[in-house]
Amino acid sequence: MAALFQQTITGMNFKTLARVLWRHRGQIDWCYFPRLAYLAVLAGFNSYTALLEKATNGAQIAAAEPVAPPIIILGYWRSGTTHLHNLLNCDPGFTAPTAYQVMVPHHFVYSQPWGANLFDHLAPSKRPMDNVAFHGTTPHEEEIALAGLTGVSPYLRILFPAPADDPCAGLDPAQLPPPALAAWQDAFRLFMKKLSFSKGKRIVLKSPPHLGRIPVLLKLFPGAKFVHIVRNPYEVYLSFWKVWRIGHEPSHLQKPDYDFIDELILSWYEELFALFERDRHLIPPGDLHELHFEDLVASPEKSLADIYQGLSLPGFDRFWPQVSAYLSTIADYQKSRYTVTEEVRARVNQRWGFFFQRYGYPLLPPLEPGASVSLG
Repeated sequence: MAALFQQTITGMNFKTLARVLWRHRGQIDWCYFPRLAYLAVLAGFNSYTALLEKATNGAQIAAAEPVAPPIIILGYWRSGTTHLHNLLNCDPGFTAPTAYQVMVPHHFVYSQPWGANLFDHLAPSKRPMDNVAFHGTTPHEEEIALAGLTGVSPYLRILFPAPADDPCAGLDPAQLPPPALAAWQDAFRLFMKKLSFSKGKRIVLKSPPHLGRIPVLLKLFPGAKFVHIVRNPYEVYLSFWKVWRIGHEPSHLQKPDYDFIDELILSWYEELFALFERDRHLIPPGDLHELHFEDLVASPEKSLADIYQGLSLPGFDRFWPQVSAYLSTIADYQKSRYTVTEEVRARVNQRWGFFFQRYGYPLLPPLEPGASVSLG
């Protein structure tokens, strides 16, 4: 039963859930029908409460506008985007979508005064894959909200982790069906209006699929600032595998095909970075800053100061004391360590070799039979 409250995409209403199930021809494994029933109950609740929000807050939401273009964190899964998101959220002039808001995007403006506390009682207090603290007010990624609002997201692969053709789960916006892309853009605008009405601060966003969405993001949010964070590819690969096996498993509606998941991890990386390298020139000078996760961990003050200087963001002097206080609360956190075998080394080198040279990470040489390398 506890796994029911670890669902990744809880924000669908009846219409979106029905659309997603239709696309996948209702191919749900019998053992996961309790999870589907749970999503159906949530869809009913979301549909009803969304009507209450529209009646109560609809006019104010429609009139709301962001106070400034957003700051958008870019980075592949497990590259340190969550850590950077948490750090930037320490700035009193910034805000970020919370876990509660992305989990119930249809009605959080109406329901968060009482729903966020209920969320904390039902949800796990830590993320299962890395023991990072998790509660209703934790900064979280808007991709989950967009998936719940539209059913258009690569995250639908989490529910359906087996080979299937889903045109609405692609990474490249240009390859989405035009009606799906239009609905996704409308939902993103609405979600930003809700956040702006609810918080009234500059919004810091983060979503790994955004790496492949630069043209769309620039169209949606002119003047947006981008921070791109990268991490050792071996650690990224092994950490993302851990997420799929531990963090995503409670969300599956099908028995996972692990060969398919491995190909997703490898091919998503290749496609997203190809899209990013193709489109990064579209970002105006001074609106993109890049950093290494390892530098952020080793020298957080310098790394964050470089971000503020590179993007011409004000208020670093008031920001850093807040960060310093936050870092003291997680000083005892132990990062996971990962073991690179020859099989992993060869696979990552073959598929992601371009990235090592591009961002200055050393390629591991072939390992002796039975040997391994520890990272992290």
